[in-house]
Amino acid sequence: MMKITAASVIAVILGASGAVASVLDAGSTKYLLTDIPAPNPDVEVVSTFPDYPDRAFPGGERVKVLLGVRNAGNDDVNVTYIAGSLNVPNNFAFYVTNFTVNAYGDAIVKPRQEATFMYEFVVDPQFAGHSLQLALTTFYDEAGASYATTFFNATVPVLDPKVVFDRELVMIYLTLAGVAVLALAGVLKAVGLGHLLPYAESSKDTKKKSAVTVKKVVERQPSAVERNPSEWLEGSAFAKSASQRDAKRTSKKKA
Repeated sequence: MMKITAASVIAVILGASGAVASVLDAGSTKYLLTDIPAPNPDVEVVSTFPDYPDRAFPGGERVKVLLGVRNAGNDDVNVTYIAGSLNVPNNFAFYVTNFTVNAYGDAIVKPRQEATFMYEFVVDPQFAGHSLQLALTTFYDEAGASYATTFFNATVPVLDPKVVFDRELVMIYLTLAGVAVLALAGVLKAVGLGHLLPYAESSKDTKKKSAVTVKKVVERQPSAVERNPSEWLEGSAFAKSASQRDAKRTSKKKA
């Protein structure tokens, strides 16, 4: 079974075969897709969408498809073009738009060998919300004869464009908003309207609460010793002798 590998992609696109992608004019694009030759039974193809395995493509996003080509014949196969189009579902004769045609020059696939080609296209965002027929076709030559194989032909949904969350942009907006608030606060204070700032009022309330707390801490209650200086002597020898003296004085007075 033929597999698409990264090594084969590099070999075909950047290797010694000298494959160079180029853009053809609209006339050539239309000619390729309206006069498609028959496929060669010795050429086997397989394709995959690595970034969109569910085959649902967002509008405005670049879609990459990898095409694997295997030469099962005895002659060299020269892959020349890959082209694509969007068509009305169930009616291939009515096309909606044609994509860019990539030309690969002399991309030779030797007998009993395989290679991988990359093709990219972009679906117009105006088609978002619709399902269209996507057709992708590769063109190649073998022994002086021209062939073509439509390696993908199916109805695909076009999704709404992706909305990218830019964290850095959000941080910039938040920073600018903070600077604007500080600048407004400075202007209001300069013209004597600082009382209009809600945080200024709350700051004053906080200062008042702090002052009350400090006063409470400073204005402490008098201790028990301060209320009764002799209270701390209760139970001591000095307290007992003092009580005995008081008792003697009382008895003398009664006598």
